[in-house]
Amino acid sequence: MAPLEAREHFDAWIAAGRHGAMGWLAETRSRERRADPARILPGIASVVCVALCHEPGRDPARDRRLGRIARYAVGEDYHRIMRDRLGALQDYIEDEALPGARALWYSDTGAILERGFAERAGLGWAGKHGGVLSTELGSWFLLGEILVDRPLDPDRPAAEHCGTCTRCIDACPTGAIVAPGQVDARRCISYLTIELRGSIPVALRPLIGDWIFGCDVCQEVCPWNRFAPPAREARLHARTLEDWTLERFLDLDEAAFMRLFEGSPIRRARRGGFLRNVCVALGNRREAPAVPALARALAVDPEAIVRAHAAWALGEIGRALGAEGAACAVDDIAAALISARAGDPGGEVREEATAALARLGGGM
Repeated sequence: MAPLEAREHFDAWIAAGRHGAMGWLAETRSRERRADPARILPGIASVVCVALCHEPGRDPARDRRLGRIARYAVGEDYHRIMRDRLGALQDYIEDEALPGARALWYSDTGAILERGFAERAGLGWAGKHGGVLSTELGSWFLLGEILVDRPLDPDRPAAEHCGTCTRCIDACPTGAIVAPGQVDARRCISYLTIELRGSIPVALRPLIGDWIFGCDVCQEVCPWNRFAPPAREARLHARTLEDWTLERFLDLDEAAFMRLFEGSPIRRARRGGFLRNVCVALGNRREAPAVPALARALAVDPEAIVRAHAAWALGEIGRALGAEGAACAVDDIAAALISARAGDPGGEVREEATAALARLGGGM
Protein backbone atom coordinates (compact mmCIF):
# COMPACT_ATOMS: atom_id res chain seq x y z
CA MET A 1 0.00 0.00 0.00
CA ALA A 2 1.51 3.33 -1.09
CA PRO A 3 2.39 5.91 1.61
CA LEU A 4 -0.20 8.57 2.30
CA GLU A 5 0.38 12.13 1.16
CA ALA A 6 -0.98 13.18 4.56
CA ARG A 7 2.16 11.84 6.23
CA GLU A 8 4.29 14.80 5.14
CA HIS A 9 1.59 17.22 6.25
CA PHE A 10 1.45 15.57 9.67
CA ASP A 11 5.23 15.53 10.09
CA ALA A 12 5.45 19.22 9.20
CA TRP A 13 2.66 20.00 11.67
CA ILE A 14 4.54 18.23 14.45
CA ALA A 15 7.84 19.88 13.50
CA ALA A 16 6.19 23.31 13.77
CA GLY A 17 5.02 22.50 17.30
CA ARG A 18 1.38 22.97 16.34
CA HIS A 19 0.32 19.92 18.35
CA GLY A 20 0.74 21.92 21.56
CA ALA A 21 0.74 19.81 24.71
CA MET A 22 -0.45 16.67 22.90
CA GLY A 23 2.99 15.16 23.26
CA TRP A 24 1.85 11.61 22.52
CA LEU A 25 1.41 12.62 18.89
CA ALA A 26 5.13 13.34 18.57
CA GLU A 27 6.36 10.16 20.27
CA THR A 28 8.62 8.02 18.10
CA ARG A 29 6.44 4.92 18.28
CA SER A 30 3.34 6.91 17.39
CA ARG A 31 4.98 8.56 14.39
CA GLU A 32 6.40 5.25 13.16
CA ARG A 33 2.97 3.62 13.27
CA ARG A 34 1.39 6.52 11.41
CA ALA A 35 4.11 6.35 8.77
CA ASP A 36 3.77 2.58 8.35
CA PRO A 37 0.41 1.01 9.28
CA ALA A 38 1.98 -2.43 8.77
CA ARG A 39 3.41 -1.87 12.25
CA ILE A 40 -0.20 -1.99 13.46
CA LEU A 41 -1.49 -4.79 11.22
CA PRO A 42 1.28 -6.83 9.56
CA GLY A 43 0.45 -7.55 5.95
CA ILE A 44 -2.06 -4.71 5.65
CA ALA A 45 -3.31 -4.41 2.09
CA SER A 46 -6.44 -2.25 2.33
CA VAL A 47 -8.27 0.21 4.55
CA VAL A 48 -12.07 0.35 4.63
CA CYS A 49 -13.18 3.89 5.55
CA VAL A 50 -16.61 4.86 6.85
CA ALA A 51 -18.41 8.07 7.83
CA LEU A 52 -21.05 8.35 10.55
CA CYS A 53 -23.15 11.52 10.43
CA HIS A 54 -24.07 13.43 13.55
CA GLU A 55 -26.70 16.14 13.91
CA PRO A 56 -25.99 19.29 11.85
CA GLY A 57 -28.44 21.52 13.71
CA ARG A 58 -28.29 23.42 17.00
CA ASP A 59 -30.84 24.24 19.71
CA PRO A 60 -30.39 27.94 20.56
CA ALA A 61 -32.36 27.62 23.81
CA ARG A 62 -30.17 24.73 24.95
CA ASP A 63 -27.04 26.66 24.00
CA ARG A 64 -28.26 29.62 26.01
CA ARG A 65 -28.87 27.46 29.07
CA LEU A 66 -25.77 25.24 28.91
CA GLY A 67 -23.24 27.08 26.77
CA ARG A 68 -22.17 25.74 23.40
CA ILE A 69 -20.89 22.20 22.96
CA ALA A 70 -19.48 20.87 19.69
CA ARG A 71 -22.18 19.00 17.80
CA TYR A 72 -20.37 15.66 17.80
CA ALA A 73 -20.21 15.74 21.62
CA VAL A 74 -23.80 16.53 22.59
CA GLY A 75 -24.86 12.89 22.71
CA GLU A 76 -23.15 9.63 23.57
CA ASP A 77 -19.41 9.32 23.10
CA TYR A 78 -18.92 8.42 19.45
CA HIS A 79 -16.02 6.11 20.33
CA ARG A 80 -18.55 3.78 21.96
CA ILE A 81 -20.89 3.95 18.99
CA MET A 82 -18.10 3.36 16.49
CA ARG A 83 -16.85 0.47 18.63
CA ASP A 84 -20.20 -1.25 18.25
CA ARG A 85 -20.65 -0.45 14.55
CA LEU A 86 -17.08 -1.14 13.43
CA GLY A 87 -16.77 -4.20 15.62
CA ALA A 88 -19.77 -5.73 13.85
CA LEU A 89 -18.31 -4.81 10.44
CA GLN A 90 -14.95 -6.27 11.39
CA ASP A 91 -16.65 -9.54 12.37
CA TYR A 92 -18.51 -9.60 9.06
CA ILE A 93 -15.29 -9.07 7.08
CA GLU A 94 -13.40 -11.79 8.93
CA ASP A 95 -16.23 -14.33 9.11
CA GLU A 96 -18.21 -13.83 5.89
CA ALA A 97 -16.85 -11.34 3.35
CA LEU A 98 -13.20 -12.42 3.51
CA PRO A 99 -13.02 -15.63 5.56
CA GLY A 100 -9.60 -16.04 7.09
CA ALA A 101 -8.68 -12.37 6.72
CA ARG A 102 -7.32 -10.34 9.59
CA ALA A 103 -9.03 -7.01 10.24
CA LEU A 104 -8.66 -4.32 12.88
CA TRP A 105 -10.98 -1.37 13.46
CA TYR A 106 -10.05 2.17 14.51
CA SER A 107 -11.92 5.40 15.16
CA ASP A 108 -9.75 8.15 16.57
CA THR A 109 -8.31 5.48 18.83
CA GLY A 110 -4.82 4.85 17.52
CA ALA A 111 -1.84 6.11 15.61
CA ILE A 112 -3.20 6.15 12.07
CA LEU A 113 -3.75 8.99 9.63
CA GLU A 114 -7.53 8.88 9.55
CA ARG A 115 -8.12 11.89 7.35
CA GLY A 116 -5.46 10.78 4.90
CA PHE A 117 -7.13 7.38 4.50
CA ALA A 118 -10.56 9.03 4.17
CA GLU A 119 -9.25 11.24 1.36
CA ARG A 120 -7.72 8.32 -0.50
CA ALA A 121 -10.89 6.27 -0.06
CA GLY A 122 -12.99 8.99 -1.66
CA LEU A 123 -15.04 9.99 1.39
CA GLY A 124 -14.05 13.61 0.81
CA TRP A 125 -11.19 16.03 0.61
CA ALA A 126 -9.21 17.90 3.26
CA GLY A 127 -10.81 21.31 3.71
CA LYS A 128 -8.97 24.47 4.57
CA HIS A 129 -10.06 24.00 8.20
CA GLY A 130 -8.20 20.69 8.28
CA GLY A 131 -11.27 18.47 8.40
CA VAL A 132 -12.68 16.19 5.71
CA LEU A 133 -15.41 17.66 3.51
CA SER A 134 -17.89 15.87 1.28
CA THR A 135 -20.17 17.23 -1.43
CA GLU A 136 -22.92 14.93 -0.11
CA LEU A 137 -22.34 14.98 3.65
CA GLY A 138 -20.71 18.35 4.34
CA SER A 139 -18.43 17.87 7.33
CA TRP A 140 -20.80 16.89 10.15
CA PHE A 141 -19.56 13.32 10.28
CA LEU A 142 -17.14 11.10 12.18
CA LEU A 143 -14.53 8.82 10.65
CA GLY A 144 -13.86 5.15 11.20
CA GLU A 145 -11.50 2.67 9.58
CA ILE A 146 -10.94 -1.05 9.33
CA LEU A 147 -7.46 -2.22 8.39
CA VAL A 148 -7.54 -5.43 6.35
CA ASP A 149 -4.76 -7.76 5.23
CA ARG A 150 -6.48 -8.54 1.91
CA PRO A 151 -6.47 -6.39 -1.23
CA LEU A 152 -9.74 -4.69 -2.15
CA ASP A 153 -10.71 -2.71 -5.22
CA PRO A 154 -9.99 0.93 -4.36
CA ASP A 155 -12.41 3.82 -4.74
CA ARG A 156 -11.34 6.95 -6.53
CA PRO A 157 -10.10 9.81 -4.30
CA ALA A 158 -12.45 12.79 -4.14
CA ALA A 159 -11.60 16.02 -5.93
CA GLU A 160 -11.01 19.20 -3.92
CA HIS A 161 -13.96 21.61 -3.98
CA CYS A 162 -12.97 24.46 -1.64
CA GLY A 163 -11.78 26.64 -4.50
CA THR A 164 -11.08 30.22 -3.44
CA CYS A 165 -13.42 30.10 -0.41
CA THR A 166 -11.76 31.16 2.85
CA ARG A 167 -14.82 31.43 5.10
CA CYS A 168 -13.47 29.00 7.68
CA ILE A 169 -10.16 30.82 7.90
CA ASP A 170 -11.85 34.21 8.19
CA ALA A 171 -14.36 33.05 10.81
CA CYS A 172 -12.03 31.26 13.24
CA PRO A 173 -12.35 33.31 16.48
CA THR A 174 -8.76 32.70 17.59
CA GLY A 175 -6.99 32.71 14.23
CA ALA A 176 -6.06 29.05 14.67
CA ILE A 177 -6.22 28.28 10.93
CA VAL A 178 -2.85 29.81 10.13
CA ALA A 179 -2.89 28.74 6.45
CA PRO A 180 -5.15 26.58 4.27
CA GLY A 181 -5.17 23.14 5.90
CA GLN A 182 -2.85 24.28 8.70
CA VAL A 183 -4.42 24.45 12.17
CA ASP A 184 -2.33 25.53 15.13
CA ALA A 185 -3.85 23.52 17.97
CA ARG A 186 -2.39 25.92 20.51
CA ARG A 187 -4.93 28.54 19.39
CA CYS A 188 -7.82 26.20 18.56
CA ILE A 189 -10.85 26.41 20.84
CA SER A 190 -11.36 22.65 20.62
CA TYR A 191 -7.83 22.06 21.90
CA LEU A 192 -8.10 24.75 24.56
CA THR A 193 -11.36 23.40 25.97
CA ILE A 194 -10.62 19.66 25.69
CA GLU A 195 -6.97 18.70 25.44
CA LEU A 196 -5.27 21.51 27.38
CA ARG A 197 -4.85 20.49 31.00
CA GLY A 198 -3.63 23.80 32.41
CA SER A 199 -4.82 27.38 32.33
CA ILE A 200 -6.20 28.84 29.13
CA PRO A 201 -3.95 31.71 28.00
CA VAL A 202 -5.47 34.99 29.18
CA ALA A 203 -5.29 36.59 25.75
CA LEU A 204 -7.36 33.78 24.21
CA ARG A 205 -10.09 33.57 26.86
CA PRO A 206 -12.27 36.42 25.50
CA LEU A 207 -12.13 34.82 22.03
CA ILE A 208 -13.61 31.54 23.25
CA GLY A 209 -17.03 33.04 23.83
CA ASP A 210 -19.36 30.55 25.50
CA TRP A 211 -17.94 27.36 24.00
CA ILE A 212 -17.50 24.92 26.90
CA PHE A 213 -16.44 21.81 24.97
CA GLY A 214 -15.07 21.99 21.46
CA CYS A 215 -15.97 24.44 18.71
CA ASP A 216 -17.89 24.29 15.42
CA VAL A 217 -17.35 27.77 14.01
CA CYS A 218 -15.19 26.77 11.03
CA GLN A 219 -17.76 24.16 10.02
CA GLU A 220 -20.79 26.36 10.65
CA VAL A 221 -19.66 28.82 7.99
CA CYS A 222 -18.76 26.18 5.39
CA PRO A 223 -21.10 26.32 2.37
CA TRP A 224 -20.89 22.55 1.88
CA ASN A 225 -22.70 21.97 5.15
CA ARG A 226 -25.89 23.15 3.52
CA PHE A 227 -26.11 19.58 2.25
CA ALA A 228 -25.43 17.82 5.54
CA PRO A 229 -28.03 15.12 6.28
CA PRO A 230 -29.54 14.54 9.74
CA ALA A 231 -28.05 11.92 12.02
CA ARG A 232 -29.71 8.52 11.77
CA GLU A 233 -27.90 7.25 14.87
CA ALA A 234 -30.13 8.17 17.82
CA ARG A 235 -27.25 7.78 20.27
CA LEU A 236 -25.63 10.87 18.73
CA HIS A 237 -28.66 13.08 19.32
CA ALA A 238 -28.28 15.78 21.97
CA ARG A 239 -29.01 15.07 25.61
CA THR A 240 -31.36 17.72 26.96
CA LEU A 241 -29.75 18.00 30.42
CA GLU A 242 -32.97 19.48 31.74
CA ASP A 243 -32.68 21.77 34.78
CA TRP A 244 -28.94 22.21 34.23
CA THR A 245 -27.33 25.58 33.54
CA LEU A 246 -23.83 26.97 33.28
CA GLU A 247 -24.10 28.28 36.83
CA ARG A 248 -25.34 24.96 38.20
CA PHE A 249 -22.42 23.11 36.57
CA LEU A 250 -20.15 24.90 39.04
CA ASP A 251 -21.71 22.91 41.89
CA LEU A 252 -20.57 19.58 40.43
CA ASP A 253 -18.14 17.65 42.58
CA GLU A 254 -16.06 14.85 41.04
CA ALA A 255 -18.59 12.10 41.64
CA ALA A 256 -21.50 14.19 40.34
CA PHE A 257 -19.51 15.21 37.26
CA MET A 258 -18.79 11.57 36.45
CA ARG A 259 -22.45 10.61 36.93
CA LEU A 260 -23.87 13.47 34.88
CA PHE A 261 -21.56 12.84 31.94
CA GLU A 262 -21.55 9.05 32.05
CA GLY A 263 -21.06 7.88 28.45
CA SER A 264 -20.35 11.42 27.23
CA PRO A 265 -17.17 12.63 25.51
CA ILE A 266 -17.24 15.61 27.89
CA ARG A 267 -15.53 13.41 30.45
CA ARG A 268 -12.34 13.81 28.40
CA ALA A 269 -11.96 17.39 29.64
CA ARG A 270 -12.11 16.13 33.24
CA ARG A 271 -13.97 17.98 35.94
CA GLY A 272 -11.39 20.73 36.44
CA GLY A 273 -11.01 21.44 32.74
CA PHE A 274 -14.75 21.44 32.14
CA LEU A 275 -15.50 23.83 35.02
CA ARG A 276 -12.57 25.99 33.90
CA ASN A 277 -14.36 26.27 30.54
CA VAL A 278 -17.66 27.06 32.26
CA CYS A 279 -16.01 29.92 34.15
CA VAL A 280 -14.60 31.36 30.93
CA ALA A 281 -18.01 31.15 29.25
CA LEU A 282 -19.69 32.95 32.16
CA GLY A 283 -16.96 35.58 32.17
CA ASN A 284 -17.51 36.20 28.48
CA ARG A 285 -21.26 36.52 28.93
CA ARG A 286 -20.63 39.19 31.61
CA GLU A 287 -23.99 38.77 33.34
CA ALA A 288 -24.70 39.65 36.99
CA PRO A 289 -26.76 36.51 37.82
CA ALA A 290 -23.59 34.42 37.42
CA VAL A 291 -21.77 36.25 40.23
CA PRO A 292 -22.96 34.12 43.21
CA ALA A 293 -22.01 30.83 41.53
CA LEU A 294 -18.60 32.14 40.48
CA ALA A 295 -17.92 33.67 43.90
CA ARG A 296 -18.79 30.36 45.52
CA ALA A 297 -16.48 28.49 43.14
CA LEU A 298 -13.69 30.95 43.89
CA ALA A 299 -14.15 30.43 47.61
CA VAL A 300 -14.61 26.69 47.92
CA ASP A 301 -13.82 24.75 44.75
CA PRO A 302 -11.15 22.13 45.50
CA GLU A 303 -9.29 22.67 42.21
CA ALA A 304 -7.05 25.70 41.82
CA ILE A 305 -7.61 25.83 38.07
CA VAL A 306 -11.34 26.33 38.63
CA ARG A 307 -10.80 28.99 41.29
CA ALA A 308 -8.32 30.85 39.08
CA HIS A 309 -10.68 31.00 36.12
CA ALA A 310 -13.58 31.93 38.40
CA ALA A 311 -11.51 34.93 39.54
CA TRP A 312 -10.89 35.92 35.92
CA ALA A 313 -14.59 35.59 35.11
CA LEU A 314 -15.59 37.74 38.08
CA GLY A 315 -13.16 40.40 36.91
CA GLU A 316 -14.73 40.41 33.45
CA ILE A 317 -18.25 40.63 34.84
CA GLY A 318 -17.22 43.31 37.34
CA ARG A 319 -15.66 45.42 34.64
CA ALA A 320 -18.84 45.21 32.53
CA LEU A 321 -21.13 45.94 35.47
CA GLY A 322 -18.94 48.84 36.58
CA ALA A 323 -19.35 50.41 33.17
CA GLU A 324 -23.12 50.07 33.64
CA GLY A 325 -23.00 51.66 37.11
CA ALA A 326 -24.05 48.53 39.04
CA ALA A 327 -22.07 49.45 42.16
CA CYS A 328 -23.59 46.88 44.55
CA ALA A 329 -22.79 43.92 42.33
CA VAL A 330 -19.25 45.21 41.76
CA ASP A 331 -18.79 45.51 45.52
CA ASP A 332 -19.76 41.86 45.94
CA ILE A 333 -17.29 40.84 43.23
CA ALA A 334 -14.53 42.92 44.79
CA ALA A 335 -15.13 41.35 48.19
CA ALA A 336 -14.83 37.83 46.75
CA LEU A 337 -11.64 38.73 44.88
CA ILE A 338 -10.05 40.49 47.86
CA SER A 339 -10.69 37.43 50.00
CA ALA A 340 -9.08 35.15 47.40
CA ARG A 341 -6.12 37.48 46.94
CA ALA A 342 -5.47 37.43 50.68
CA GLY A 343 -6.11 33.84 51.58
CA ASP A 344 -6.18 31.42 48.67
CA PRO A 345 -3.41 28.79 48.94
CA GLY A 346 -2.83 28.78 45.19
CA GLY A 347 -0.40 31.31 43.77
CA GLU A 348 -2.10 31.32 40.38
CA VAL A 349 -5.45 32.00 42.03
CA ARG A 350 -4.02 34.94 43.98
CA GLU A 351 -2.48 36.31 40.78
CA GLU A 352 -5.76 36.00 38.89
CA ALA A 353 -7.62 37.70 41.74
CA THR A 354 -5.11 40.54 41.80
CA ALA A 355 -5.40 41.03 38.04
CA ALA A 356 -9.19 40.90 38.21
CA LEU A 357 -9.26 43.54 40.95
CA ALA A 358 -7.05 45.76 38.82
CA ARG A 359 -9.58 45.52 36.00
CA LEU A 360 -12.28 46.71 38.36
CA GLY A 361 -10.37 49.96 38.69
CA GLY A 362 -7.96 51.49 41.13
CA GLY A 363 -6.12 48.25 41.83
CA MET A 364 -8.17 47.82 45.05
